[in-house]
Amino acid sequence: MTLSLTDELLLLVLDPASGRPALDSTRLRAVVAGTTVAGLVLDGALALDGTDKKARLRRTGTAEPTEPRLREVLELAEGRRPKDVVSKLGGAGAWRDRAGALRELALSSMTAAGVLRTEETKVLGLFPRTRWTVTDPAVVDRLRGRVTAALADSAPAPDARTAALVALLASVDRLSAVTGMPEREAKRRADAVTAGDWAAPAVRAAVEEVNAAVMAGVIAATAATTAATS
Repeated sequence: MTLSLTDELLLLVLDPASGRPALDSTRLRAVVAGTTVAGLVLDGALALDGTDKKARLRRTGTAEPTEPRLREVLELAEGRRPKDVVSKLGGAGAWRDRAGALRELALSSMTAAGVLRTEETKVLGLFPRTRWTVTDPAVVDRLRGRVTAALADSAPAPDARTAALVALLASVDRLSAVTGMPEREAKRRADAVTAGDWAAPAVRAAVEEVNAAVMAGVIAATAATTAATS
């Protein structure tokens, strides 16, 4: 199975102990939405029509996925800014949890391909919950190694997929957990990586806006939760 960018992100945030993503629902929705859009840009199914703040996404007509939920993302993205697509897919105010459906698509596809196996459990003996286990830990080890190598001082510019993974993991504060680096050091190195020339300008601009939208969505949701409980 060829892993999508969303697949790779989910494998990297999966907690082996719990068999669940090690992110709260707000961060998980936001980063799945962002990774899906970034992945479609990197795969060539979407393109940004410029690099300024008014640039819009457009369908290229090539490399289009056949899966209906991903085709729906393409339709939603047409003529919109990347940040607006991320918000509609996984923002706190989205009336429909498209990001949840995209997460389930990725997990079920990896399960069908044998990358993951599932176990149905019950919380407190009542509430059903699915646990996901990576069948071959070497798959995740290679992903971790790729991300960690990209952050090494004086490392050459990583490929576009790895740079996007670095940015998205940093946006939900999981880069330190993935690499084992201290959080401040991981962030410093991530900033250096994402500032480099790792992709064509329009691709970089699209991924950067997606990443900013993920961070903004997490911050806004966190602020709203804090205000509601204070």
